[in-house]
Amino acid sequence: MNRRWVDGIRIGRFAGIPIIVAPSWLLSILVIMYIGAPVVVEAVPGTSEGRSYLIAALLGVLLGLSVLLHELGHCIAAMRLKVPVHSVRLYLLGGVSEVGRSPRSPGEEAQIAAAGPVVSVVLAAAATGLATLTEPHTLRWLLLVQLALANGLIALFNLIPALPLDGGRVLRAGVWRLWGRRGAGTTAAVVGGYLVALGLLVWGGFLLAGGTKVAVLQATIAFAMALFIGVGAFGERAVRSSPGRAFAIADFAHPCVEVPSATPVAQALRLSAGAEVALAGEHGNIIGVLDREAAESLQLTSPGAPAFAASHPIGPEQVILFSDTAQEVMEVVRASGSEYFLLIGSEGQAAGVLRRTDLGRSG
Repeated sequence: MNRRWVDGIRIGRFAGIPIIVAPSWLLSILVIMYIGAPVVVEAVPGTSEGRSYLIAALLGVLLGLSVLLHELGHCIAAMRLKVPVHSVRLYLLGGVSEVGRSPRSPGEEAQIAAAGPVVSVVLAAAATGLATLTEPHTLRWLLLVQLALANGLIALFNLIPALPLDGGRVLRAGVWRLWGRRGAGTTAAVVGGYLVALGLLVWGGFLLAGGTKVAVLQATIAFAMALFIGVGAFGERAVRSSPGRAFAIADFAHPCVEVPSATPVAQALRLSAGAEVALAGEHGNIIGVLDREAAESLQLTSPGAPAFAASHPIGPEQVILFSDTAQEVMEVVRASGSEYFLLIGSEGQAAGVLRRTDLGRSG
């Protein structure tokens, strides 16, 4: 079988990010055509059967476009936070943004997760506004109404506080900020996922007892949603409880002292007492790591020069958290071309400096 049809077809790029459509997405068009054609005939009297299927197919394409814009919302937020995005993938009735590393802070997690539902809400509001200006029970009116409904449902569904949905990631960010541990947030959101999946199974069972065709269809959708959420939550739990949790990143870190970046280079070397030097910016955030060899050379000619002049800059993409798993650490290393990384402790302080060569010993 052609590998492109297994992995998906690349249909374009957004800001350099490949957009890939999985074969299962085509199946979603067929499902929407089957379900939507009778709705078209009922909502717009006089529509022929053939045309109703074409309109239903167009609704399916618009739904796919809505999901794509939702995912691009995540991508834009990630890129603004300098989180690399590898691709956007559309699949059966859904999509995913494949980022290059885990969020480094609760704020990053919440902003990236919330961006998708925000885009969906904006699209739903815009479609609703246009529908009110369109003559009712026309094909244009129907497309706008269905587009508004679809984006509203996408936003509401993704705001459910359960992993792997966006709402679960926002919940994880909130618990992470409250307790100071991302793992605690993951546990809370995984439990939320299991509870939501169980609720959907129970609801589907009640619907199935109705016996009508509509009830059977609704029950099937409920079971599919329960499977999606349950499997996704289990996957998050598996990552959380994997052997990688035993990885002690502190064992690979060099002790460091924190000094203002404007500190004279000669003084910074004296204060280091042989340890690494993390340089703090005006707002207290670490913006660089002193390059000892360059600093010793600089102090011979300009001992009063600021320490930052002999440093390796540190950005958000070079931050490793004390609680990170081995997998999360290696995601950061692979996504960055830097030689130096900063270890942040459980209280948010600079806890050490790591080099790429040090992290190579973990493999």
